[in-house]
Amino acid sequence: MRFKYNSHFDMTEGGIIRQLLQFSWPLFVGNIFQQLYNTVNAIILGNVIGPDALAAIGVFNPINNLLLGLFTGISTGATVLVSQSFGAKNKDRLNRSIVVSLWLTLLGGILISIVGLLIMNILLQLIGTPEDVLPMAVAYAQIMFVGLVSLFVYNILSGILRGMGDSIIPLLFLIASNLMNVALLYLFVVVLNTGIKGAAYGTVLSETTAGILTFIYLIKSQDKYDISLKNLKPDWAIGREMMAIGLPAGLQTSIFSVGFLLQQNLINSFGPTVIAAYAVVGRIDQFALMPMNSFAVAITTFVGQNSGARKLDRTAEGIKKTLLLSQGLTIALVSIIFFFGDNVMAMFTKDADVVRTGKLILQTLSGGYVIINTYVVMSGALRGFGDTVAPLTASFICNVIIRVSLAYLLVDLTGNFQMIFVSVAFAWMLASIYVYVYYRKGFWRKRMRGLI
Repeated sequence: MRFKYNSHFDMTEGGIIRQLLQFSWPLFVGNIFQQLYNTVNAIILGNVIGPDALAAIGVFNPINNLLLGLFTGISTGATVLVSQSFGAKNKDRLNRSIVVSLWLTLLGGILISIVGLLIMNILLQLIGTPEDVLPMAVAYAQIMFVGLVSLFVYNILSGILRGMGDSIIPLLFLIASNLMNVALLYLFVVVLNTGIKGAAYGTVLSETTAGILTFIYLIKSQDKYDISLKNLKPDWAIGREMMAIGLPAGLQTSIFSVGFLLQQNLINSFGPTVIAAYAVVGRIDQFALMPMNSFAVAITTFVGQNSGARKLDRTAEGIKKTLLLSQGLTIALVSIIFFFGDNVMAMFTKDADVVRTGKLILQTLSGGYVIINTYVVMSGALRGFGDTVAPLTASFICNVIIRVSLAYLLVDLTGNFQMIFVSVAFAWMLASIYVYVYYRKGFWRKRMRGLI
């Protein structure tokens, strides 16, 4: 079925580098705003409440990411099907993909919220959360899990818009949400002195606002994108296809988080100073990953649209150029982290031991950030083809089995917490080699679902 097509969102024609940069910069800026919020969050909590608050968020994050990973699969499956349908100019399939995405978001969000609330205490205790940190972690997690549905709605709608080539509108709503989040954080934590619960309330309220605004925008912009969402009956055949693509991607994220969860248990064994330092490093870590994460989302859409249009030569060229662009920006950012890690750490806490420990962790991870660029970008490209199994396999073998086993072995032999992060960098190297060889051998062609 042919339909009117807005070339502004069409990534199947024109200069590849220009399109990649045009599409990626809003993602990159959005990530900056997101991480600036996380940074302000950590700075306020670390300085107003103390290192225990940083540690509480630090032990919650792996559990949160473990459950969120399953939903990430729905978002990935939606982005792939929407971008392929958009590239193929199949309006009917595009509409059905959007509608079933919304249904899966609602059902999945409610389910994961319930599961999170039920198993939260058990998981926090299983990973050895210190007694003085546990009450804060529980209080924070309870509020965050209640607000998951609104976060899911924003993420899935942003994925849909990006699948149609629009990365600007999600950026604007993300900026508004993060500015609101910072204001609420200051109000609740500094002015009203509500502690770590206030930080959670601010996050949930701002995410709910972003979800509502994005939904209203999509409904009011049907003519702009030439879509029609009048029929809200879900097509579960499309839903099954979406899950077939998305479930491995979700499991990849969850498995990645399992590795961090097991790693968190090892980190917790070194006490509050290392826990707090790692919590801060987790914030800085996201800045280092920003270029590759932004380009990974961009290349998923680029590959989806061009493979849908059966332009495989253009697709291959886009992947190569994305790798180079992402690697250049990553090296620039990592250089700052390596040489000025202690100055960055000092922004979050005045505790000298936490600053010193965090600097050591950052320097150990610096080489790993450069290495993992290939894994992140190539995983995004493979997802654009509809192949989410290879990144899942790499994540399970390298980021769970090898990384965790090696970390426990090296820590047992040396008693040095830095060995945890040596293991992380080594696992990232193996994962990058795996997906690159997989792509070069062309195994992804079997996953393209009749596109070639």
